[in-house]
Amino acid sequence: MTEGNRVVVIAMDGSADADKALDFYSSNLYRENDDIVILHCVHHRSVYTYESIWAPTDPGAISIAFEEESRKGNEVCQAIEQKLKDHNVTARVIKLEGGDPGHTVIHKANDLNAAMIIMGSRGLGTIRRTLLGSVSDYIIHHSKCPVFVCRH
Repeated sequence: MTEGNRVVVIAMDGSADADKALDFYSSNLYRENDDIVILHCVHHRSVYTYESIWAPTDPGAISIAFEEESRKGNEVCQAIEQKLKDHNVTARVIKLEGGDPGHTVIHKANDLNAAMIIMGSRGLGTIRRTLLGSVSDYIIHHSKCPVFVCRH
């Protein structure tokens, strides 16, 4: 990144909603000198991040599930890189592994001194959002920079 360029973080989870957020950004907000950083978070503590099955009675199964989720995260990042080529957008794709995706995106956006965060929304209802939490809700309430949530 050169001085004066804005850093735009786009949080993508491989979903159609995240794709729509990238579509919106590339069609409406993109600037030629933007430093675009795509963040994909693999949340290993989530039981069904990629529909993997955890079997706590078999310690080896946890290791296998961890490796499987990392592999699937790599596949999502490769698909994102292809989408960027399709949009003719140059960006860095960073796969982040570990903790809660909302916290992870906020931490990385702060490290990058992001000018904005763009993301999709799964459109959870009030009850599901209350019970399950919402990554977009967390990011909106904890970000130091503007957050654009693209909801379809």
